Amino acid sequence: MTLAGFVGAAYLFADSRGPAAAPAVAPAPSPVTYHSDGLSDTYDGFRAEPLALPTGRGPGTVSLRVTGPAGTATDFQHVHTKPVHMYVLRDDLSGYQHLHPDVVDGAWTTPVTIADGGAYRVYIEFVPHGRPPGAEPTVLGVPFVISGDTTMVPVPAPQAQDSSGPYTVRRLDGATDLASGTQTALRFQVTRDGRPAVLEPYLGAYAHLSNFEVRTQGLKHLHPIPADAAGGAPADGVLSFHAAFAERGDKRMFLQFRADGAVHQVAFTVFTT
Repeated sequence: MTLAGFVGAAYLFADSRGPAAAPAVAPAPSPVTYHSDGLSDTYDGFRAEPLALPTGRGPGTVSLRVTGPAGTATDFQHVHTKPVHMYVLRDDLSGYQHLHPDVVDGAWTTPVTIADGGAYRVYIEFVPHGRPPGAEPTVLGVPFVISGDTTMVPVPAPQAQDSSGPYTVRRLDGATDLASGTQTALRFQVTRDGRPAVLEPYLGAYAHLSNFEVRTQGLKHLHPIPADAAGGAPADGVLSFHAAFAERGDKRMFLQFRADGAVHQVAFTVFTT
């Protein structure tokens, strides 16, 4: 994104009674931050060009060429073990998929399976080389439509827990509304048979949380705060996330974690006031 700022310097001039005062010190400009939400195919000098998108139900292919200031971009920082993360979501906030494409003929390409018709969006997330550690990724998005009869899925109301296989994930503050415009803590506990689950690393973290604004479908991808200085697994099965929500409204969150050798996924609806 482009950072525009005006730095003014104030000077006091001497009069006949004494020397001039020292120039006022201008405040340091705010650091550059990068962020986007996947609602545009162009952002921050990068563009996603679709070469292949699904056209029907069943197996298909997504292939996006990403271009940047230096031309075709096929090399990014590895963030959570991958240079690119890709997501697919229908406009009713269902059909979520988290994918990891490879470069094929200069384009980021991956197989995908679409179960039902409707309007979808594919998101591609990456961090260009040269950005500082911890910088927000660039997220671009491209829509596509699968024609035919469609069974729309209403966005569920906020709930305190969800399950995947033998695992239960409980939001520790229940279904409480969160405040927008401020740093917010989200804490989830993963249990099995009433006891804290043994979590395993998945893509360089113990969980991944994809947050979508229900109204706009804008994306923000979150990772848990390390449980200790060594980055070990949380012994109590608790995953803590820090996030700041800019707008009020419903959020649909997809939480992925790995346990007993398999990746599990649960989903929560959260409302911010």
